[in-house]
Amino acid sequence: MPSSPDPLYAGLGQALRVGTTLLASLIVGGGLGWGADAYLFSTAPWGVAVGLVLGLIAGVRSTYRSVQHWE
Repeated sequence: MPSSPDPLYAGLGQALRVGTTLLASLIVGGGLGWGADAYLFSTAPWGVAVGLVLGLIAGVRSTYRSVQHWE
């Protein structure tokens, strides 16, 4: 799909991409941490906490890398 010539829609698309990337990385990180807590280690809140922190770091890194390519 070609990019929109309207800068408002282009900016909204970029903001939606950033938000989606951060949310998805938090969901994946938290889910992996919960799975590690529930099925592997039985360390109740710590797996989720570590998973969320790692998900946040991955999301910020991914967002930073995608922002570097913007005009």
